Amino acid sequence: MLITSYAKINLFLEVTGKLPDGYHQINTVFCSIDLFDQLRFALTKTPAIELLSNLPEMQSMDNLIVKVAHYLRDLYKPREGVSIYLDKKIPIAAGLGGGSSNAAMTIIGLNRLWDLNLSISRCEEIATVFGSDISYFLHGGTAIGKNRGELLEAHTDILFDHVLLVKPKFGISAAEAYRACQIPEVPYEWTFPPGKPLFNRLTEGVCGLYPVIAEVLDILRHNGAVSAEMSGSGSTCFGIFRNEPEMDECAQILSRKGFWICKTRTISKEEYQECFQN
Repeated sequence: MLITSYAKINLFLEVTGKLPDGYHQINTVFCSIDLFDQLRFALTKTPAIELLSNLPEMQSMDNLIVKVAHYLRDLYKPREGVSIYLDKKIPIAAGLGGGSSNAAMTIIGLNRLWDLNLSISRCEEIATVFGSDISYFLHGGTAIGKNRGELLEAHTDILFDHVLLVKPKFGISAAEAYRACQIPEVPYEWTFPPGKPLFNRLTEGVCGLYPVIAEVLDILRHNGAVSAEMSGSGSTCFGIFRNEPEMDECAQILSRKGFWICKTRTISKEEYQECFQN
């Protein structure tokens, strides 16, 4: 079984408070993009769980893929084990949700492969055990996430054809980004159609720690991007462009400076779910 594991960007992210468990309370707009990893699942005769990858550092017991697979195996005790191959393309610690997407697709893949017959609500319950935004990746498309990001509201698909991703050579942990964030007295509210440019409350604090993020955003905004922002907790930034030539010109500028770049687009929920409904 081969499943596509898509990344996301956050078109909007506001921090609205702190929860009793110490997590930050947020209001965010997730949007799927056409950048993806692939997960290949194969049943094995022994009950073991094996993870292989094109990136050796992914082959760890700490990988969410392994943790989710062990959790499901211990809970539902399937007769077979599984060998999983991860073809990793989404950058790590980049604010693009690669690890969470992989975890969600592992739930979906093993639910089918092991004939667990789990409902979508049960899959969501399992997802919240491992992370705040994993539930979103069970659905994809455009959605509003509240509380820690796990409470989802359906949203009309927001489709942009020309999105440029830009990432410095370092990653940023979510914990670091949220520690640097100042919670506002009056939070911004998301409006649709967007009444203002893209917004991310975490950007200011992260730019204070890593000025190169501000540099990337400045280059995007002054070289054709209609709007530009940091995705999630960073370190990836993205710009929305009117057309491909403007995006290509900006991409060349950023590429010459040594940044990782990726030209992509946002995708609908229908296109997203094709990867696991066939």
